[in-house]
Amino acid sequence: MTGQAIMTLFGWLGTLLYLLAYFLLVTKRWTSTSLAYHLCNILGGVLLTLNTLYDKSLPAAFLNGAWALIAGYGLIADRNANRAP
Repeated sequence: MTGQAIMTLFGWLGTLLYLLAYFLLVTKRWTSTSLAYHLCNILGGVLLTLNTLYDKSLPAAFLNGAWALIAGYGLIADRNANRAP
């Protein structure tokens, strides 16, 4: 598989993860604090960041990188909130 094909696959997987997470959130199958929701957003953001950097689309890379970081922050914040007495 070529580098181009791998990056295209990353782009599609990232897109599907974003859509899956949002669909399951709005249909109330997941909550905004669920581990699966955060992980889909983190992985989707990372995959799309790699894809857009490869394509030299810096605004999209920035957006997706920020999305992944915000999702990571949300994951950590939710986990810490669950540990608090």
